[in-house]
Amino acid sequence: MRRINLSGICYIYQARLEATAALVQEGFAILGIAVGVALLFASQISSTSLAGSAAQLNSQLVGNAQVQIDARGPEGFGEGLISQVRGVPGVREALPIVEQQVNLSGPGGERSVDLIGVNPRLVHAGSRLPSRFAAEQLASLPAIALPEPLEREIGVAGQLARVKLQIGARVVRTFVATTLREGEIGGLVHDPVAIAPIGYAQRLAGARGQLSRIFVRYEEARAGAVRAALAGLAARWHVNFLPAKFDSSLFAVAVAPESKSEDLFSGISALVGFMFALNAMLITVPSRRKLIEDVRPHGATRLMTVQILLFDAAVIGVLACSLGLILGDVLSIVVFHSTPGYLAFAFPVGGHRIVSWHSVALAVIAGMAAAILGVLWPVREILARPLQQAQASVKRRRSLAAARLIGGLCCLGVTTLTLIADPRAAILGNVTLVVALVCLLPFLLDAFVACFERASRAFDDVSSALAIIELQTPQARVRALAIAATAAIAVFGVVEFQGTQANLKNGLDASAHDLGASADIWVTPSGSSSLLSTVAFKPVDAAALARVPGVSRLETYRGSFLDWGKRRLWVIAPPADGERPLPSSQLVSGSLALATARFRRGGWAVLSQALAAEQHLRVGDAFTLPSPRPQRMRLAAVTTNLGWPPGAIILSSAGYARAWASPNPSAYAIQTAPDAPVAAVRDRVQRVLGPASGLTAETAEERDRRHYLLAAQGLTRLTQIRLLVLIAAILAVVGALGSMMWQRRERLAAHKCHGYGEGVLWRSLLCESAVLLIAGCSIGAVFGLYAQLLGSHFLASVTGFPIVFNVEAIAAITGFALVSVVAVAMLAVPGYRAVRVSPRTGSPAY
Repeated sequence: MRRINLSGICYIYQARLEATAALVQEGFAILGIAVGVALLFASQISSTSLAGSAAQLNSQLVGNAQVQIDARGPEGFGEGLISQVRGVPGVREALPIVEQQVNLSGPGGERSVDLIGVNPRLVHAGSRLPSRFAAEQLASLPAIALPEPLEREIGVAGQLARVKLQIGARVVRTFVATTLREGEIGGLVHDPVAIAPIGYAQRLAGARGQLSRIFVRYEEARAGAVRAALAGLAARWHVNFLPAKFDSSLFAVAVAPESKSEDLFSGISALVGFMFALNAMLITVPSRRKLIEDVRPHGATRLMTVQILLFDAAVIGVLACSLGLILGDVLSIVVFHSTPGYLAFAFPVGGHRIVSWHSVALAVIAGMAAAILGVLWPVREILARPLQQAQASVKRRRSLAAARLIGGLCCLGVTTLTLIADPRAAILGNVTLVVALVCLLPFLLDAFVACFERASRAFDDVSSALAIIELQTPQARVRALAIAATAAIAVFGVVEFQGTQANLKNGLDASAHDLGASADIWVTPSGSSSLLSTVAFKPVDAAALARVPGVSRLETYRGSFLDWGKRRLWVIAPPADGERPLPSSQLVSGSLALATARFRRGGWAVLSQALAAEQHLRVGDAFTLPSPRPQRMRLAAVTTNLGWPPGAIILSSAGYARAWASPNPSAYAIQTAPDAPVAAVRDRVQRVLGPASGLTAETAEERDRRHYLLAAQGLTRLTQIRLLVLIAAILAVVGALGSMMWQRRERLAAHKCHGYGEGVLWRSLLCESAVLLIAGCSIGAVFGLYAQLLGSHFLASVTGFPIVFNVEAIAAITGFALVSVVAVAMLAVPGYRAVRVSPRTGSPAY
């Protein structure tokens, strides 16, 4: 008989599971694979949700419009343009929109939101703007509508609830007329928006007669003529003529650095998760080998043996993948509960969670592959020769060891070449580094065991001697390597994420300090929506602020966002005669002294590296700034992106006022007298502003902290993925060691027949576990340090974020401690229960 039917396979499988030991081992294997699948699935959800949420919002706002006319600055453009647009032959609909970034406050908190003003009578059917606002009685009501999740977030309960809107330096009170639910506005309900009638939105924003954009739908048959006419109008009015869904392109560029970073770290998570799953299966190799030894003497052919094992793999894989998907979904909800708010100052970014089919497919494929590879591992020899000849010769083992050594060193060479030549290929570098770790692990583990053996001789302890015997037993070799590899991969992932994050934090600290160091005290609109100082406000009595005791100098700071190509740039406009107008530590190209001198003369600007490269600009080159009033300028220097992913522009405050045709400040920068306490001067300035003002005074140190908190959100998903890796690492290590302890019950029972006490056996188990964990964690920490250098260079080259390149030894130590100490502590009780097995004779099981 060359095949075995399904009923026969099921009978063998059921008979095997009747043994409690086999059932528990299968449970540990399922848990190990489920952890890997959950890690991979949750990280994939993280990398797809943010961009998908923004694209969904833009699509629902645009509806079936084909093009848009968009203002270049926050002041907008005059309403007179709407009548001209509607007068173009072929235009079927023109929907005017007012948009304003505001800070919304309720009883339970505050949130930066996008205030959208529309004319309800003109909302076309293709849009998903709320239909309830189309009612005549609401068209002119001085109220707003909020999505239901946003209401819960700020603590608003029910209709006609009072809320506060801060727009620049003004604070106005309004009420919520209606609650928007998912059945009415679809996915828009998950985004931070407030809807109001256009007239009321203009009044709130203090921009009567001004519009932010116009969405246009035209007849396809006259597309060419309509687009040409609209482009001409846009040029005359100094506004942008763009595709209707252009904001999706802007957001894609803004989120691209994070997406690329998440692609790398999600790929690493996938690799770590797969290794966890595979190692979980390799730990059960002894039980699979015993199964083969049982069925082969009863006439099972190689094909039949593989069929039996594949059925085992299918059961484990299906159960593990199902559990892993459920666990990963829960983790994505619990861990990824917040949306990175750093982009919310320029885009209405929501917290909608998107689960795509390819995320599910990738996680399931990885889980099933790990199950199949782990189950078939014991039969790799019998596929080539009979079972009795399966043991490799000494010569063959030496050849394989030499091949592993050479392969590991070659992979290390590829990783080093990637780090030096092309850090953008960091995924390849990480894969080769993990392969090198796996290849070199047996040699390094043998060295650790040999060192432990020499050290234990000095104590002449029975427990350590038993642990050494178990570690050197050939039958348990695969299991020991699998446990050490699990610990190594766990610490590798934790150290790489934590070290890269530490390098990023140091870079962001330096950037935030440079940006805030040009003044001792900053006066800006209060609330989170003004953290970047891009919210303009009407000038206050600057002379009164300048007369405050302790103030030696008061200067006007300006800033906003500017769309240049497909980038929504952060425009920073400090006073040209300030003490430190340029961020010295962030310069990538150009002389600081020369750039500062040119900047102060006027007509010169500083661009971030990615923008300068995209525009093919070098220091000294001339370019036209596409501001509301285009200006011809020259490039003084090149910087990092200053923590804003799309890039940044630095020009003088006076130059900004000319280019934007607006004298409104975004902040006041105050220098204090040398002998004046900064905190006391801040308090005096706040008293002059008055309690009714929407402005707040803060010291440079306070501003530094806020800037860092904002910029750190740029890679908050990576922090969340690091947490998932840590959780998965501890679970995987605990599961691996727990499985080993359970498999050893028969051997422990045999040892008890030879007179060994429970205390001795328990200490031997802890010694064995500690050696495997210390060896694996140490190896993983060293390789993780190398990986975090690779990851840091990747972030610097791909994202443009300010990075400080250090070898973060603290990250290695904490990762080592977290995984090893927590795992040993969690296993102390299960290990003690394992050694309480009843004494019995028989063949010790491995």
